Amino acid sequence: MIKLRILNETGHTDLMLDASGIIEQIDNHPTHWAFIDGEMVAREEIANINWDTVQSVDLTPAIVGGNL
Repeated sequence: MIKLRILNETGHTDLMLDASGIIEQIDNHPTHWAFIDGEMVAREEIANINWDTVQSVDLTPAIVGGNL
């Protein structure tokens, strides 16, 4: 099982899921960035992850910067 933390504007949710559940959650949060074991991973690379070695996944809302 892999620890998943989903962050949002009201706090976070912690779950323990298998690899397929993690991938489903990543797909269900298309605007979130994925950090796998603390390292940001591009969505294109998710299929190449060796999930047997993953300890934790954090999904965080994407941060957009700019000038007003």
